Amino acid sequence: MWLISITFLSIGYGDMVPHTYCGKGVCLLTGIMGAGCTALVVAVVARKSELTRAEKHVHNFMMDTQIYKKIKNTAANVLRETWLIYKNTKLVKKVDRARVRHHQRKFLQAIHQLRAVKLEQRKLTDQANTVADVAKTQNMMYDLVSELQHRSEELDRRIVALEDKLDSILLSVQSLPVVLSQAITKLQKDFLDDLACRVHFLSSSLSSECCSVPARPLCPGPTTPETPYSS
Repeated sequence: MWLISITFLSIGYGDMVPHTYCGKGVCLLTGIMGAGCTALVVAVVARKSELTRAEKHVHNFMMDTQIYKKIKNTAANVLRETWLIYKNTKLVKKVDRARVRHHQRKFLQAIHQLRAVKLEQRKLTDQANTVADVAKTQNMMYDLVSELQHRSEELDRRIVALEDKLDSILLSVQSLPVVLSQAITKLQKDFLDDLACRVHFLSSSLSSECCSVPARPLCPGPTTPETPYSS
């Protein structure tokens, strides 16, 4: 148990060492399980300690309010020290150099504090903008993915419609030889029937003409023209 516990906790004193393969395997599995459990604990603690999006917005708002108050206070300190320097140099008969230097040092300190507070405000603004940009980017990516999914579904529907049309065209092409053969056979039959009717009509008309024409003599005799003097 002592060996398993120190191996699980990744301590590894080395005062107890397994010699069999079974013991070495148990120690190896125990070390892997200990490393995994430690990683899980660290991940869970980091996840729980991380602020949510709403908490980040509230934190940024409170920090912005505090920084705004600091800026007002430091700006008031700058104005106050400016007024005191002017008062001790222009509105008095005898200038006290020590007091003037004291207010000048405070004036420089107030300016330094004002710059530091403004820099902090700028960093906070950049951080807030980064959070907003991340949220905006996430929304844009969600919209883009939704649009792509909609287009892919529409493309799938069009592909299915094209496949159906291709299947119908293929069936039509496959049935085309049969239709052509039937049409050619019908045309041949109609042509032959029409030709037979015309042949029959011509033969009947020729036979009727032969029956209606009288027989002519083969060698007709000489004929004498009639004259007015013939009796």
